[in-house]
Amino acid sequence: MNTLTLRFKKQEEIGLKMLKRVLSVILLLTVFLTGCSANGSGSNASDKQGSGKPTTIKFWYPASDDLVITEVKKVVAKFEQENPTIKVELTTIPFKDYTQKLSIAYSGGIAPDVHGLGFGQLISTVDQNKYINMSKFIEADQWQGKDDIFPNILKAGQWNGGQYGLLMPEIRPMEWRKDFFKEAGLDTEKPPATLEELFDYAEKLKVVKDQKTVRAGIDLSVTNGEQAYLSLLLLLGKDIYDENGNPTFDSPESIQLVEKMVKLFKDGAVINSDGLDPNGTPFRNSLAAIGFSSSPSLAILQKGVGADKIGWSLPPKGPNGTRTSLMLGTFMTMSKSTKYADESWKFIKFWYDKDNLYNFSLVTGYVPPFKSVKDQYVKVAPENEVIFQAMEDARGYSPSKYWDVNVKYLRLALEQSYTGFKPVDQALKENAQKARDEIKTK
Repeated sequence: MNTLTLRFKKQEEIGLKMLKRVLSVILLLTVFLTGCSANGSGSNASDKQGSGKPTTIKFWYPASDDLVITEVKKVVAKFEQENPTIKVELTTIPFKDYTQKLSIAYSGGIAPDVHGLGFGQLISTVDQNKYINMSKFIEADQWQGKDDIFPNILKAGQWNGGQYGLLMPEIRPMEWRKDFFKEAGLDTEKPPATLEELFDYAEKLKVVKDQKTVRAGIDLSVTNGEQAYLSLLLLLGKDIYDENGNPTFDSPESIQLVEKMVKLFKDGAVINSDGLDPNGTPFRNSLAAIGFSSSPSLAILQKGVGADKIGWSLPPKGPNGTRTSLMLGTFMTMSKSTKYADESWKFIKFWYDKDNLYNFSLVTGYVPPFKSVKDQYVKVAPENEVIFQAMEDARGYSPSKYWDVNVKYLRLALEQSYTGFKPVDQALKENAQKARDEIKTK
């Protein structure tokens, strides 16, 4: 047998040994994986029993404010202390990056077990079969929180009869700076009573130095400004799309409203700002006299400048007496791909324990959605009575899988209008048509 033949024979023997080892590893992995649950039932015997280690659930939460993040960490720590067999791996992400990162995680098959979702994100993606219907857990536990939550808050997270999200609402009535009102010679206890008066006050409250606005009369975001716009549009009894998701933001009422908003901007009563700025809105940063900021943002401002300087009331009346407040907030939901559904639900239920959420709300400014704690919440901070009054006539985005299409083109239309790139009516009409055209292709 020559040297070449011996070399090939030796390589063949080595190859057979390596193949046997690979097959052995594959067999062991098969046995291991067969013993693991992959059906979303929440049981994983290998993790819980074999290793003796606690089950780890991944929890993503959209936030950039240190105040909110600190309170989220406290809830997680308390849960882990009371549930030593479950570990919560917390990741906080600013809202401006959150939607994209969450979408990538779902596409890559690495979605967190539990995560927060903005109001629009849930209602526009719930039909994509990403989230678990929590109704079965609510019914199995006979969860009392279901009957304690305000009905419109509970309904906000429902889709086709299922409960896909539980909302931590943040209501947006009107707030104003009493100290800035006093500087402008206005009654500190009398905010604008009508929509027309609101625009008049915005002009009176602006502060311009060296032809530059150093403080806005009203907080209206120029970039990503759909929320401030919607706060005003609701007072006209209008919406940005109809029940079928088709855009209506090019209505005559909307065009007239945006023209007034743009005039304020050109007159220096509005500061060029981004509605997704992680550092907060102009109102929160004491750069605007009137705003429709989120209640968590208002809580942060109160701690910074003093609650006595902040006025808080229902929105001004629209032409027909409408005083509807914008309601947004953060939904808590569960990924359908989770292997730990039972543990995930246990964490969500803990989060929505009325005492836990009450304490969280007191610090962060979110509104406790439970009827049973309303009086207690108002007693601690009487100004919060306005929030519960507003909740009686508050609404968020209507459920629609075309929410993202409408918001995308509405944002573009508003920015084109503010910057003068296009006349207001042209910007709104052209972008509404683009939204209709895109919806037809879906």
